[in-house]
Amino acid sequence: MSMRMMKLVQGLVLVFFCCFATMAGAQDAPPPPPKGIDISVKGGARRVLLPMAVPDTLEEGSTKGAAARVQETLRRDLDLAGLFKVLPSDSFFFDPSKEGMNVTDINFQNWFNVGAQGLIKSSAKLKGDSVVLDLRLYIVDKGEQVKLKYTPGPVGRDKVADEVHKFVNAVVEHFTGTPGIFGTRVAYVQKMKGGTKQIYVMDMDGTNAGRVSKHDAINILPTWGPNGGVYYTSYADKNPDLWMARAGKVKKVSSKRGQNSGAAYCNGKVALTLSMGGENADVYLVNPETGDVVKRLTDHWAIDTSPSWSPDCSKIAFVSSRSGGPQIYVMNADGSDQRRLTFQGTYNTSPDWSPKGDKIAFTARDERARFDIFVVDLEGAIERLTQDQGNNQDPSWSPDGRYIMFSSDRGGKGDRIWMMTDDGEIQRLITTSGSGYTSPVWAR
Repeated sequence: MSMRMMKLVQGLVLVFFCCFATMAGAQDAPPPPPKGIDISVKGGARRVLLPMAVPDTLEEGSTKGAAARVQETLRRDLDLAGLFKVLPSDSFFFDPSKEGMNVTDINFQNWFNVGAQGLIKSSAKLKGDSVVLDLRLYIVDKGEQVKLKYTPGPVGRDKVADEVHKFVNAVVEHFTGTPGIFGTRVAYVQKMKGGTKQIYVMDMDGTNAGRVSKHDAINILPTWGPNGGVYYTSYADKNPDLWMARAGKVKKVSSKRGQNSGAAYCNGKVALTLSMGGENADVYLVNPETGDVVKRLTDHWAIDTSPSWSPDCSKIAFVSSRSGGPQIYVMNADGSDQRRLTFQGTYNTSPDWSPKGDKIAFTARDERARFDIFVVDLEGAIERLTQDQGNNQDPSWSPDGRYIMFSSDRGGKGDRIWMMTDDGEIQRLITTSGSGYTSPVWAR
């Protein structure tokens, strides 16, 4: 290929990426048309949070910071859960440290008087190189300890937070019937000072972040693959190629000329956007390890991109401009029965199918040219989850379908990652330092 032709292809690639929010970020989109989705966040009954008292962790001897880590993790997990109201410690008019861990040691009337319905007690002590934790949940008005699906054991000091996550997951299961999501992982894009973008993974609470991409280049659009691997698109070799990072190593999976982007994995299958060296972008099935084309799923003059699998791998949601502007469509896994799902607004992108199978979250431009998070059911009914809080985009469902991770530039502090309950009512900041965080994808 001549140098002139190569520059032309690269120019088309850049245009393609600017056309869709999932390709280059909603803030880089072209000037908006005068009309977008005109839906407001619905009102109605607000969720009732269970008042939970979490006194300081009792420390038996010196635990070298482990006790502080326990109480910090407990309170943050419970706050992120969107189910509990963690009572402030300064509301306790008595000294909780004078109580023990057994039911007979606890003055439940005092806890009732501060408004607690639940009480979590914790203690930590060193035993050799390990930390022995004791974590217990009590129902205050009954004066009883709850028997949870959780068995404590000695852990290394670097695993204290992991053990607390397991306990909180059991607490959530007690109240909801389904375990919590603490300890799960999220992949995301981090913009670096030199202008490159790198792929990182972190725990869902924003801790234990680690870089997985290896190239000093633009790396975007992460998604989870088999055996803990992360697919992503990289310009390391001057073409948007599909790579995978797994077990500390990276390898190129698909390097067809033109787009190799927006991978989605489900049960041994990968749906991928390919433009096949100048052809229009369409959705294909490819081999998860080699990138070999298995089947072409869309074949249209318009741009088709951003596939997202239904939880049973039987259907795929995708974005298509065949109706004039990007809209959400769905099709069967073999490409049949393609139908338009969203009919409101003129710019709807980045679909993510809920693990419950009933809704698809997506990014849309609203009537004021802002980008926000919406959900649509399989009949096309749309509900808005964010509003009047900057630009919000790239939603990703939690493994249990009760939460959504997304990026937001609210507050004028740049792009950061946030998490909200599936009704949008409770929203919490996940990345608490720095900015330049985009495209979060929850492992599930």
